[in-house]
Amino acid sequence: MPAKLTKPRLLLIGVVAVVALFALAYFALFNTDSPSKLTLQTKGSTAAVPTGDLAGTWTVADGSVAGYRVREKLAQLPAPSDAVGRTGAITGQVTITDRGGAYSAGNATFTVDVSQLKSNQAKRDNKIRSIGLETDKYPQATFAAAGPISIPADAVNGKLSTVEAQGDLTVHGQTRKVTIPLQVQRDGAQIKIAGNYPFHWADFGMTAPSIQPFVSVTGEPTLEFELHLSKQA
Repeated sequence: MPAKLTKPRLLLIGVVAVVALFALAYFALFNTDSPSKLTLQTKGSTAAVPTGDLAGTWTVADGSVAGYRVREKLAQLPAPSDAVGRTGAITGQVTITDRGGAYSAGNATFTVDVSQLKSNQAKRDNKIRSIGLETDKYPQATFAAAGPISIPADAVNGKLSTVEAQGDLTVHGQTRKVTIPLQVQRDGAQIKIAGNYPFHWADFGMTAPSIQPFVSVTGEPTLEFELHLSKQA
């Protein structure tokens, strides 16, 4: 006859079953490979030769994207991938001025409609409408930089360069002064800008979202973006 299961063994089996259920729910609902980080330093990529005068007003063009990246975990186990949500619903502009061959950028304003953020899971997207970013209450995130921001000569000539932009970042209805390092490159008739900004949830009055008992967020979020700018006629 098979041995009778004792209470401790039954308890152990029950714990294993619960963990297995958590794992199944996580991998079924949330786990897929994460999109790559947004950067202009893509292996094998080349930029077209810059064309046209750099001075003028540049506006957000098709191909621009912005969003978040944050680490998820299942119960006490680390998640194997990041949660990434993105949107192309971005508007804004920046003015570039030529001061005798020395270029600078100013009057930059960019707005992201975070209510349109999409990840690989609709369940996650629906949750951030009411927790974390609370996009139903705060549907827009903005960045405004009065400048001037000096543009390196290498960037003017089409080489990938790094600059720092100081300005006001508004997320979740709260505004903070921040400094964001940017990758900048002219690519044919466009300017491309990429950057990321890690921040603390509390910086903007948020708490890390979770979907108990299955999934919670560990660590701090990162704002990511890649902007393609075209010059106004």
